[in-house]
Amino acid sequence: MASARVLQVGGSEADQRTLQAALRSGDIAEFVVAPVAEAIRQVSAQAVDVLLVDVMQSSADVLNLLRAAASNATENARVPVLMTAPAEALDRVHACLQRGAEDYLVTPYDAQNPLLATRRVELCLLRRKLRLFSVRMLSGVKDPNETAVLQVNGKTGAAEEDKPEAWTRFVPREFLDNLDRKSMDEIQLGDHVQREMTVFFSDIRDFTFLSEQLTPRENFSFLTNYLRHVNPVIRARGGFIDKYMGDGVMALFPGSPESALRAGVDMQKQMVQYNEGRKRAGYAPIKVGIGLHRGTLIMGTIGEAERMHTTVIADAVNLASRIEGMTKTFGVQLLVSGTVVDGLEPGHQFKLRHLGAVKAKGKTQSVEIFECYDADPAELAERKDITKELFDAGMAEFRKGLFLSAGKIFARAAERCEGDTVAAYYRDRCTLEVVSKRELGKFDGAEKMEVK
Repeated sequence: MASARVLQVGGSEADQRTLQAALRSGDIAEFVVAPVAEAIRQVSAQAVDVLLVDVMQSSADVLNLLRAAASNATENARVPVLMTAPAEALDRVHACLQRGAEDYLVTPYDAQNPLLATRRVELCLLRRKLRLFSVRMLSGVKDPNETAVLQVNGKTGAAEEDKPEAWTRFVPREFLDNLDRKSMDEIQLGDHVQREMTVFFSDIRDFTFLSEQLTPRENFSFLTNYLRHVNPVIRARGGFIDKYMGDGVMALFPGSPESALRAGVDMQKQMVQYNEGRKRAGYAPIKVGIGLHRGTLIMGTIGEAERMHTTVIADAVNLASRIEGMTKTFGVQLLVSGTVVDGLEPGHQFKLRHLGAVKAKGKTQSVEIFECYDADPAELAERKDITKELFDAGMAEFRKGLFLSAGKIFARAAERCEGDTVAAYYRDRCTLEVVSKRELGKFDGAEKMEVK
């Protein structure tokens, strides 16, 4: 790519000379100064990579330059605007940022510390080049004068075309396979396909409280370390990660539901080893909830030409997220819907317990849910095996609306199986205080959930 071109409008000659020397010494840009009219012409011709505008010029000139940069944005990438201003004029800078300016530099520049000015120009250039590269790659438009390598200060910012593993770190290869595309060059805005998959959600319990005890840097370090430990089990079982949501992970399993359920069990077992390491390092253990649901979904691309995003849209996704949230209510590690259980092979060896029908928050239709307790501590799993028939009997009574008898059965189950949080939950839901608030005439055997 040709040398980046930085155009300055306004400002003192001393600041212009200082910045020009700093940029040239870094060998990253061609620096020119132009009046307002010429700057607008060059912006319109897309002959500028970064536009620097001094905020102390007339408001009309500043506004016209911002409008020119916005109105002449092509489908490739807009011309970014950096404001330059003395510290006492930052209120004006704020107004310009609201009108589309991307960043700002404080004047006068410090000639002894040029990085204070040039680094922001560098980053602005890099963001523009990345936008150009991303949109060209997604739209299939190739620049014959530009290789697939982005460089700033001579450093590579993206991999060559013969190294697709670079972009697969951001867009899973499986996504393209399902869209019947061989590379990112073939992806078009609006591409979509309908598939039946198992949706996998995981979430760290009480992460908000945990993160409040950490600095932003410590939070990033913690999440990176955590995800590095647990995410390989998803790929090992044939799934792929669709997105990260802070501490949450959403993954998709195109194959059998058994693969997704195995991954859930494996992840919980991996958490045991991970927490042993945290204990040795003097940190408190963490808990993770996992929810699975199988259903039909739409995979595709949404957005606009300048910013596309691969996504999955379906009620199945929302329901899987709700089921994961229910692990908090029931105090368990892994919950799955009836559609997942129905897809398992006859004679499977999973330890499953039917928790009845529930209505997720915001839903009118109920869904059957099951607890998978393969990853529970051995003693607790054994007690759940022993009391399973008793628990099932309590659930049968509960679904009939016979809360008094159901409560007594769940109480016995909770007493015989210490640590059975589900039996204790339903026992408490059958107390006179709770039952008196139910609309008995409308009870259809499904427990309403308020957690998201």
